[in-house]
Amino acid sequence: MSMSAAELDTFLGQAFPTPLGVVGTLRRDGSPHLVPVWFRWDGAAITIWTIEGRAWVRNLVRDPRTAFSVQTFDAPYPAVVMRGTATVATGDDSATMAEIRAITRRYVPAEGVDGYIADWPDLRTIVSIVPDHITSWSAGG
Repeated sequence: MSMSAAELDTFLGQAFPTPLGVVGTLRRDGSPHLVPVWFRWDGAAITIWTIEGRAWVRNLVRDPRTAFSVQTFDAPYPAVVMRGTATVATGDDSATMAEIRAITRRYVPAEGVDGYIADWPDLRTIVSIVPDHITSWSAGG
């Protein structure tokens, strides 16, 4: 059964334990490249905090078509699979830092967020994925 919009938002927004997402890109030769990532869903797009030099990010700069999935291993085994287009932006501005904080807060307890971000000073790239197709199920995909 497909998730309603509210169920989708709840599933993608869950924290502690926060599921990893898996982003899929296309290598230059057309073969798939999959990477587990931290993410945040804002109801319209997935955002991912990374560094622009990673292979999967370079793949997106060359070809912005992407797929993204999230699943859990607890019954009834809900999952979301998206296809869409990605944009890549690198910066050290307040909007980028706010998004980095929002993503990190999903995975790190509040008292550790600033320290965690400080440990990764070179990661200042935000990948945004706007889905044009979403498939979801809340029971036994």
